[in-house]
Amino acid sequence: MDGRRRRFGHFRPIRGPQVEGPRYVERQPDPEKPPIQESQHTANPQKESPLYDGRIPPEIRNSIFQFALTEEDTTPYEVNNGYSRPGYTTKKKVNTALLQTCRRVYLETYHLPPITKEHVFWHPPETGPHGRFYSDRNGWEREKEMFTCRMMSWQLDLVKEIQIFSQEFWLEQHFPKFCEESFMQGIEKVKVTIRRCDWWWNERNHPLAINPYKGNADTNQMTWDIMASKEGKTLEWNMEGWGAAFAKLPKLKEVEIELETSEDKVDELVAIVDWAKGWKFPLKDGMVLSTEGVDAKDVQTWQGPMCFLSQICPYCSGFSQCRATDPPNEKCTERMRLKALSKGPLCSVYSLRWRAAQAATTSREDEQE
Repeated sequence: MDGRRRRFGHFRPIRGPQVEGPRYVERQPDPEKPPIQESQHTANPQKESPLYDGRIPPEIRNSIFQFALTEEDTTPYEVNNGYSRPGYTTKKKVNTALLQTCRRVYLETYHLPPITKEHVFWHPPETGPHGRFYSDRNGWEREKEMFTCRMMSWQLDLVKEIQIFSQEFWLEQHFPKFCEESFMQGIEKVKVTIRRCDWWWNERNHPLAINPYKGNADTNQMTWDIMASKEGKTLEWNMEGWGAAFAKLPKLKEVEIELETSEDKVDELVAIVDWAKGWKFPLKDGMVLSTEGVDAKDVQTWQGPMCFLSQICPYCSGFSQCRATDPPNEKCTERMRLKALSKGPLCSVYSLRWRAAQAATTSREDEQE
């Protein structure tokens, strides 16, 4: 498992390998200009505008501005792929025309676009809507472009949250180095989503496994660690693994992890989620990330795309096609029906949140000592 993964789920390529599409060319950031908001020019009070003549309270005006600068849907994604899902069905953009109306409006709204925009990234990049445009499948070229070329430093300072859709191999092998990047040093919340097709060897219907302590997805090791946790034993952290990488983010306050699987593996995922509730990710200065006192979100279910079906049937172990049995296996029959309709399995999404807290006040082992 420590090698390069041979197959990356069932994510359909954006363009076939025989078609040479545009490739990413690394850009160098332009020299920064003095921020407009720091200019000494006096803004026109705009007393003739209904926004500023006293008829609309400032808090209502701020709500209007925030709504106007909220991301809006644009081009819909194709349906049968691994990245089109609830909340992510279209491309999105923030329309910044409002900032160009006048200086007073700009001074009240310049900070909103970096805050209201959801900064979401897919790893490796071919598992997201940007496809094969970014050639370095292990790197983070899009983040560098977004945070160092498209943003000024004062805009980057306003970015506090980041969403990552990550396959397990990238989380294990590249996330620790990713957390060392300069653009991550001001992040206060990280959300990581492991989708149905992100688990190791999901296409072969392998058992689900994830282990932040060891930083790998060894099924046997995870089983032993779950048993040890139930016995009250303290597990040691691999400080080079992805679970300890959160300590590299000095401003981090919260982590959210979404784990998704199909209905045939819900029991496996529930066992992992129950174990995850006791994870305490180490931070610096005696702090940890803990789920204690943090409410978990309700389980979400949705009908996944056909590409979420594994190559090996989980009910009869048939490869590609279900095996004929007498009497017919009802679950195989339903699987084939969904496949004929270009639909995938029913997926369940479990979400847990961890917040920064003092280790001494959140660890039962410490209290007993």
